[in-house]
Amino acid sequence: MLKSVMNLISIDKLSLIESDKELINNVSFGVDSGDKLALVGVNGCGKSTLLRVLTGLKRDYTGNIAKNNDLKISYLRQKIVFNKNHTILEHILDSEGSIMECIKEYHNCLDSMSKGNDEEDRFATLSLKMEELDAWEIESKIKSILGELGIDNENLRMSELSGGMLKKTALAHALIQDYNLLLLDEPTNHLDIDTITWLQNYLVKSKKALILVTHDRYFLDNITNRIIEIDDKSIYSYNGNYSYYIQKKQERRESEEKSQNRLSNILRRETEWLARGPKARTSKDRGRINRAYDMMDQVKSLEVSSSDFSITDRRLGKKILELKNISKSFDNKKIIKPFFYTFKRGEKIGIVGDNGSGKSTFLNLLTQTLPTDSGTVDKGINTHIGYFDQMGRELPNDLTVMNFLKSIASVITLDDGRSLTPTQFLELFLFPKSLFHVLISEISGGEKKRLYLISILLTNPNFLILDEPTNDFDIQTLTLLEDFLTDYSGCLIIVSHDRYFLDKVVDFLFIFDGDGNIKGFSGNYSDYSEYKAEQKKEIKKNKNKGVKEINRQDKKGLTFKEQKEFDQLENQIEIIENKISDLESSFTKETNPDVISENSKIYSNLKKELTDKYTRWEELGEKV
Repeated sequence: MLKSVMNLISIDKLSLIESDKELINNVSFGVDSGDKLALVGVNGCGKSTLLRVLTGLKRDYTGNIAKNNDLKISYLRQKIVFNKNHTILEHILDSEGSIMECIKEYHNCLDSMSKGNDEEDRFATLSLKMEELDAWEIESKIKSILGELGIDNENLRMSELSGGMLKKTALAHALIQDYNLLLLDEPTNHLDIDTITWLQNYLVKSKKALILVTHDRYFLDNITNRIIEIDDKSIYSYNGNYSYYIQKKQERRESEEKSQNRLSNILRRETEWLARGPKARTSKDRGRINRAYDMMDQVKSLEVSSSDFSITDRRLGKKILELKNISKSFDNKKIIKPFFYTFKRGEKIGIVGDNGSGKSTFLNLLTQTLPTDSGTVDKGINTHIGYFDQMGRELPNDLTVMNFLKSIASVITLDDGRSLTPTQFLELFLFPKSLFHVLISEISGGEKKRLYLISILLTNPNFLILDEPTNDFDIQTLTLLEDFLTDYSGCLIIVSHDRYFLDKVVDFLFIFDGDGNIKGFSGNYSDYSEYKAEQKKEIKKNKNKGVKEINRQDKKGLTFKEQKEFDQLENQIEIIENKISDLESSFTKETNPDVISENSKIYSNLKKELTDKYTRWEELGEKV
């Protein structure tokens, strides 16, 4: 039996202007239930603006937008808006609708009762109302999503949260709404890889319609069933995932290239005709001259291929960079435990770990912008470090884009001996010519980020450190950067949550476990992800086969004490998982506020304990 499809939104002849710039001109498309649609295109093409139009936040447009009467939208903005005095829970419950209002009142009642106030009658009334509205299911969903996102203290103020925790809170708020269309604008920015993977799986399982803006290509490929590309104010629709879109776009480009070649051949003949200086004696001659000039406007100037783009870097010496027993603590917490490493020429290392596990601290130790508590960072005499800091740097607002680059380098030498001017370099990184002579103070945040990256590459570093380079970049810029880094012959360290980017560029990983330990892994992120999945499968396989006796045998590399601990971990993990499952079931049944409050704390602690047990099991398993 075929599922019925409901049209949610129909867009007809839509045109958009933002800051006097036309973004979209006369486009039409629709969104149906079941669509998992991604908007793709270069930064500034209008993706986020279009989302704001669909939500009703931007009304300055021409054309028609017809919305289904049953349409309910939930929207995650790229830039989070929040009340700094609200707690996490208050932010999540800050929504319209009777169910959310009821849950909000219920939590206020619990808070009042915890302070000793007599609220028994109110509590009984609210509990009954929760039952009537089926609000317990939403309450359980809130607890579950908070747990999955690693938010274990819902009473923290929004003003106290890190960028990653703010994003998780905003994401939780969007996901618990009653919606049939979810709009997500760059949802993976500032999230760690484990959270991104969880969100990806959540959206894959969801039956709700989705419109997504993201630069994360694995995320796009696994979730979407439709791509809409915004290109030169028009849209191109593809019924498939990101891989399908890339294939079809390539076919479209090849077709356009053939057309352009034909146009170029015609133009060559017409140019020769014009060179002979024909006089427009007739209207036919005048028409031919005008058409020749029109064709000149149509033919695009050829760009330097990104595959030819590889800067000649400075020669590295015998010693590059040595870390000797470096460590760092904050507030008596070990962020980096004693660590040794000697970097070698050509290494391409990715750094992965949860938010707050010490990744950026480690980079600051490497670049010596932060002193170590112990140990030394020994840099070779010929080592020149280029450091792209995710916090960015202040660019000179009184300079134009072109003059800023010229102040760094007037000519860039490629590996094959060719030279590029700053103009050609800007074109390589997709800067429109209209911005070349614009003051830096007048360009967008994303354009400043791209210019900052270019300025680092132009210093010709032979040891390149990139801290979250994929935030705020569009897919086209990321592809160019990947091509450059693939051919880069110096040392490279990348911190990134973008799995595709890591897979394309790095061949070794530093894994930060959150307890100050750094472990090495030979391979890219997909290799590591498969390894982790195999490890977890092995735990379940051993449990199902009852091989505890085998695990009690002596295993190479484990001390007697470690062997005993390893033998007990599987059973401990199973017990914790069962407790978590029982608690999740209890949230829909329990009515006693004290019990609910206590169970919530226990639930959060168990989730953390389970993560710790799995981590320890992996550590000991590596010694087996």
